[in-house]
Amino acid sequence: MASIRETSTGRTRLLEPEHLVGRAPSCALHINQRYVSAQHALLRWTGQRWEVKDLGSRNGTFLNGMRLKAAEEHVIRPGTRVAFGKPDQVWEMVDDGAPCPMVVPVDGGDPVLFEGELLALPSSEDPRVTVYRSESAWLLEQADESITPITNLQTFEVEGRVWRFCCAEGTTKTTLADSSSLGLEVKHLQLSFSVSADEEHVQLQMSCGGKTVDMGARTHNYLLLTLARRRLEDAAAGQPETACGWLYQDDFAHDSMMASPQLNIDVFRLRKQFSTAGVVDAANIVERRPRTRQLRIGTGRLSVVRL
Repeated sequence: MASIRETSTGRTRLLEPEHLVGRAPSCALHINQRYVSAQHALLRWTGQRWEVKDLGSRNGTFLNGMRLKAAEEHVIRPGTRVAFGKPDQVWEMVDDGAPCPMVVPVDGGDPVLFEGELLALPSSEDPRVTVYRSESAWLLEQADESITPITNLQTFEVEGRVWRFCCAEGTTKTTLADSSSLGLEVKHLQLSFSVSADEEHVQLQMSCGGKTVDMGARTHNYLLLTLARRRLEDAAAGQPETACGWLYQDDFAHDSMMASPQLNIDVFRLRKQFSTAGVVDAANIVERRPRTRQLRIGTGRLSVVRL
């Protein structure tokens, strides 16, 4: 996880793919000192390594004590010492791995990292906005259920606060490739529900490619069970696959356990659970139709039995 550390204080900062350093408040590494220029230097991930470049600052950027020429790019590795404006104000490269996906508050503060391939804001207990990875892009799902692609450095607003999405373009996690080779995609999953007579206990198993995973008995399983039943009913009635299983969010309003905001919390928990289990496109376990407030379970391979 790419990071640098201020040697005088021990303060560590995670690195964004293009980590601007300077006095301007918008800089990723904001150093509010007069010897630092507004846009002083840039730390950049090339896809293979990290480089530092001075942006024509007045007092210079120093690499292991040597002042750099403006606009020249230099490789930095663990142990490399970089200073901005003053040679004795040192930051040391701690980890030169690829930058991890994150969102950063534009007004300052700590970045928020992804849990697997998912992130919820303002928190996982109040998921007004969800950012997640699909097979080909990162997607932003907003409070009105609109779903749009999101790219590196794009900003968005949640509850009056502006966030910046940071992700190295073109990087693919090893776990993602490994999961894909195993066929762990939502559309390939067989989900088996075992339901107690009083419906208070819903056990879930996930099967794919000869592998079975016990997903446990969790309260949010009931939401998935409800969606599974609707999809099975629609399929039995002969509806086209694309039309099967859709339920309006308002259909859950009568049940306090599944009404908003609990519904959105359960959707995020389900997605996170399937992501942890190694499903590539875990967000698709609950599909949404933008702006219609409809949702359905993402696979038609379902079975429900009573205990």
